[in-house]
Amino acid sequence: MVLRVTIALLAFLLIALPSAAQAKRAALVVGNSAYVHADTLANPTNDASDFAGVLAKSGFEVIAAFDLDKASFERKIRDFAAALSDSDAGVFFYAGHGLQVAGRNYLVPVDAELATAESIEFEMVQLDVIQRIMERHTTTNILFLDACRNNPFARNLARAMGTRSVEIARGLAPVESGVGTLISFSTQPGNVASDGAGRNSPFAGALVKRVANSNEDLSAILIDVRNDVRKQTENKQVPWEHSALTGRFYFSGSPPPQAAPLPQPDRSELERAWAFIKETDDPATLEAFIRQFGDSVYAPMARARLEELRKKQVVIAPPSSAAKSDAIPRSQFLTSQFDGEWRVVATDGEYCRTPGQSYVRQWTITNGVVVAPGGNRGTVSITGEVRLSRVNDRSRTVVTRVLLNGSEGRGKFLIEGTRCGGTISLTRM
Repeated sequence: MVLRVTIALLAFLLIALPSAAQAKRAALVVGNSAYVHADTLANPTNDASDFAGVLAKSGFEVIAAFDLDKASFERKIRDFAAALSDSDAGVFFYAGHGLQVAGRNYLVPVDAELATAESIEFEMVQLDVIQRIMERHTTTNILFLDACRNNPFARNLARAMGTRSVEIARGLAPVESGVGTLISFSTQPGNVASDGAGRNSPFAGALVKRVANSNEDLSAILIDVRNDVRKQTENKQVPWEHSALTGRFYFSGSPPPQAAPLPQPDRSELERAWAFIKETDDPATLEAFIRQFGDSVYAPMARARLEELRKKQVVIAPPSSAAKSDAIPRSQFLTSQFDGEWRVVATDGEYCRTPGQSYVRQWTITNGVVVAPGGNRGTVSITGEVRLSRVNDRSRTVVTRVLLNGSEGRGKFLIEGTRCGGTISLTRM
């Protein structure tokens, strides 16, 4: 009987205890709407509630708090510090009033009045205190601040401070992040953010939508959030961030699955490939052979011939007619040189809706087939021309021509049927 009880207890513990490989991540989410000495804000409690739900579904231990006075705010920060003590990453989200005084940012509890100069220290919460606590406990920290709303507290404090009121600035001040920290603001420094006319503010609504529906890393998500907010506010509000992250951060806890590596060619494939390229005058073909068979006995000869061709600046020629009939097809062999993971940076041109805006994406190319974010797929030709077909209601096709050379490529893109185009660069990852 004792043995059976012991076995059952051990089985329960094995089920109940989290996996050692599973990372623990903690979050404090605060929404302040019901201010005692100012008009109620419509959306912060909705913003915080919705974002807390998204984080909980992503596996975070979430402390969600609403309409905090100064004492309650400080208690929640202490609870957050305790949760961070054995966590691998921390997230702080705040929606409500905030302001900067003498270059320092403060978050405003709902009971703040700010009728005297001394109330700066006694009635508000310093943002840098929360940041220091997070960086003391964990190596990866994310702070989201939807706290730049235009508010009456700045005016109250300006009257109380008299000649020192020049220290009170519009919006929030830029903040330096420590190593492993990203700080995301709902709008640019010195500007104010909209509370929004719907359920959420423009920033919080875009953030909730993108985090809930994207498997991309945080940097890519924030680019999408920025574009969403700019579009909704007609470029009046531009979210920005200061980042010193040391790796990619995924809300899902792990990066999306990558394409399986291509099988390594056997000896017969090596012999056939060498027979195909040994007399070629095409540098791209030689580069592809070196990339795929760089450790083979034929690689030094291929490198020597490539160097000779480069010195002579020989024009690319078609493969020799002496190539064996059973050699690897030229088109298949050349497109394989683009296989791998690529970091893509595209910048909109003057005829696009957001001229000068840059986007960072990741492409996976396998056997000449390109897979891009959002389910976009396409092909790459032996000349480096990529055609991506977007799957949407209008079925537009993005045509990209990239002249790849080794590990990098630069070119231009054009959205067919429009005047929108721009520049693009690719770098191997």
